Amino acid sequence: MRNTSKKFIFGFIVLLTFFVSVTLIANIIINNNFVWTPPDFYATSKEVDIDEFQTFLKENNISIYLPTGVPNELNLTAIYLKESPFIAIVVYSAESNKDYKTAELTVQVSIAHHLPDYDELVSNIQNPETEKALEINSWPLVVHEKASSGGESSFVAKWGEFTVLTELWIQDNAYCINSPTFTFSDVVSLVENMQPLT
Repeated sequence: MRNTSKKFIFGFIVLLTFFVSVTLIANIIINNNFVWTPPDFYATSKEVDIDEFQTFLKENNISIYLPTGVPNELNLTAIYLKESPFIAIVVYSAESNKDYKTAELTVQVSIAHHLPDYDELVSNIQNPETEKALEINSWPLVVHEKASSGGESSFVAKWGEFTVLTELWIQDNAYCINSPTFTFSDVVSLVENMQPLT
């Protein structure tokens, strides 16, 4: 009798997990929304200044690109660094906002585990009305013009439910650019003007 109860409970849990997974996947497919949820990065990173950041990159032989000539009078306000594994979030704001969850522009950089090409990005587009694959300076990227904020309350309160999210690959690094105040052409201009941080 006990074995039957255990099998029933185990089967029920497996079935419930299956239905929850299918529901989540179906929701993403039906809504055609790319969901962006900012990581909880404060606990695992430290804020560094530009000199500390450049020293770390040089010591670890990491080359990254950052925007130059950022539109909308945005200034670099903060850099958050996690050394191992390497992840950095560079924050830009016109309001001196240092919070990567609510600033007007953030550029997250990490070592890429996979380097897709333009054709692969095109084949993965689910909603051509809001997603565009491009190649700029021979760098493959995809722009999600209406990415869901994932319900992050501070972000929704400031910018609404959606953001412009760009995934970009340059050399060995993956970039995730979040820009809720940008248009598609702003993003293109931003990427065109990215230069190595020296």
